[in-house]
Amino acid sequence: MRHGKAEPYHDGMDDKKRELIEKGKKQAAAMLDAARLWWPEGTTVLWASPYIRTCQTAAFFDTRIPYTAFHTHPAIAAGDLDAVYKDILCGSDGDVVCIVGHSPYLEQWTKAWTGLDIQFKTGSMALFDYDPFDSNGGTASLLMYMSPKAAKLIKK
Repeated sequence: MRHGKAEPYHDGMDDKKRELIEKGKKQAAAMLDAARLWWPEGTTVLWASPYIRTCQTAAFFDTRIPYTAFHTHPAIAAGDLDAVYKDILCGSDGDVVCIVGHSPYLEQWTKAWTGLDIQFKTGSMALFDYDPFDSNGGTASLLMYMSPKAAKLIKK
């Protein structure tokens, strides 16, 4: 999942501290309200970049999608696919691993896993069937991609 829309970046601003704007909060809420309808069974482990906007997005899981653990990892913010693979995808004990991250890294990882070019708009989410032990770095099949606009069309 990509974080919701954040305040604009400007010179001198610490990118790590950018917060969600109201639209970003609505995106996250709509996406996770919709996701409740198709969320996979099993235990979910939630991971986010340590940036404020990703943690704020992850907070919308609290009342919508049950999870057993929440962690942050700097590799998500840095786009370090090797560390994401080793520490998160192979190291998580959940049946479902959810990563709240950033563009362009989500797109790059999707391309590496599936060969598909997908643009992660703010607040969007993709669902993969991922096998971390198939090939070097794992492979995945895209099961679903949803934008916040599509999520708003789904009735609770």
